Amino acid sequence: MLAINLGTIQDYVDMGRLLSTSSTSSDGDNNKTTTVITLKDLCDAGICTHSSIKHGVKLLAKGKERLTTPLQLEISRASTQAIEAVEAIGGQVTTVHYNRLALRALLKPDKFVQLPKFARPPPKWQPYYTNWDENRGYLSVQAQMRNLLKERPELEEAFTKALEEQQSKLAASSSNKED
Repeated sequence: MLAINLGTIQDYVDMGRLLSTSSTSSDGDNNKTTTVITLKDLCDAGICTHSSIKHGVKLLAKGKERLTTPLQLEISRASTQAIEAVEAIGGQVTTVHYNRLALRALLKPDKFVQLPKFARPPPKWQPYYTNWDENRGYLSVQAQMRNLLKERPELEEAFTKALEEQQSKLAASSSNKED
């Protein structure tokens, strides 16, 4: 597992080698949308090489005090301090499992005629990638809802309403049990 620090990523963003936002102008308005930074983007920026990534990348919190740019990262692993630092400035971290074939397809997609599907993590690693509280796993319910609402923003109002109704029912049932 290759370790990359937050300070290094911020240095590459400051140099302009790693783009964290893409600005689109329509009628003079600059709409800044953050792009997801993957392992391929880290390699293309020069932070690491394709051959140095054997089992993925782990994000560490060294240099977190220099982090000023909100980033959306999809990486193999992340320390809890690194996750907290990225989210404190408005970024997002998602930990994603890549087996060797998926890593090769991600880093060198030109080698494939048809890109293979990514494999699920083995049972040993399932708890890591389904945990939202500590690891921000991509298989957690919260991560999948975040992705769904990003793709279909019209569902956000209905989802919020249903969530509030469910919370009010839970509060009412817990108050009835106390009586």
